[in-house]
Amino acid sequence: MKTKYFKLSGLFLFVLLTAQSCMVSSLHPLYTSKDRVHLDELDGVWVSEEKDRFEIKTIIDSTGLKAMKNKNYQEGMSKEDAFFFGKTNKESNSKKEEDFFAGKEKKEDSNVANREKIENFFFNPVLRKHYQIKIISGKEEACLFEGRLFKLDEHYFLDVIPNDDFLEKKLNNFNLIGLVVPMHAFFKLKIKDHQLVVNGIENDVFEKLIKEKKIRIEYIKRGNRIILTSKTEDIQKFLVKFSDAKMFNDPKEAIVLKRVKN
Repeated sequence: MKTKYFKLSGLFLFVLLTAQSCMVSSLHPLYTSKDRVHLDELDGVWVSEEKDRFEIKTIIDSTGLKAMKNKNYQEGMSKEDAFFFGKTNKESNSKKEEDFFAGKEKKEDSNVANREKIENFFFNPVLRKHYQIKIISGKEEACLFEGRLFKLDEHYFLDVIPNDDFLEKKLNNFNLIGLVVPMHAFFKLKIKDHQLVVNGIENDVFEKLIKEKKIRIEYIKRGNRIILTSKTEDIQKFLVKFSDAKMFNDPKEAIVLKRVKN
């Protein structure tokens, strides 16, 4: 990875969005609500050997929590039932949250699934947390990303996408809004002795595994770009299978970030 080290700058934003990268990316998220975790140890300032600066901090999504406080709880009612069935003076807030998770078009047979999504979000604190990752490379404009950590077996992986507001601003500047679909970059992480070791999958390594018939996973190829299109669960099986392989554990190819003391 060092020999093909990508500069995480304004250019890298476009690279990530269009998957024009030496790294394998994914069309779908690589995590589920069941494997999401959050480590406060990632918060702080990290610097690469190339002097790129990574400022990571935890963001807690408070969407809809104010609406919960407006509920009129009935005696003996659990907080979950109170949220979904209790009365409120701001019914529109509840409707907005349902629309947010279920989409504008709702069907009666999806009520159970919709409730589960909302319930997981509001009553599982981990799901309300994500990392804001600010990357400063030289004199380039700072880039803003969002990261969500998940754990498969004993291994930590980070799913990274561009921050929505930052993305919209960038695309509007180049009249690209609506023309680009953000991809999910993903990396295996190790935290050791104030160092953050980051490993991704390079295209050539992935292609070698395909030729050797060591993996069977859905993907598309555009030029030298590789985008995984399989379902999240299938990609996770792939990650678990190769989590101890050289491509995720090669110190010569890893990006090593060192923590900066405040």
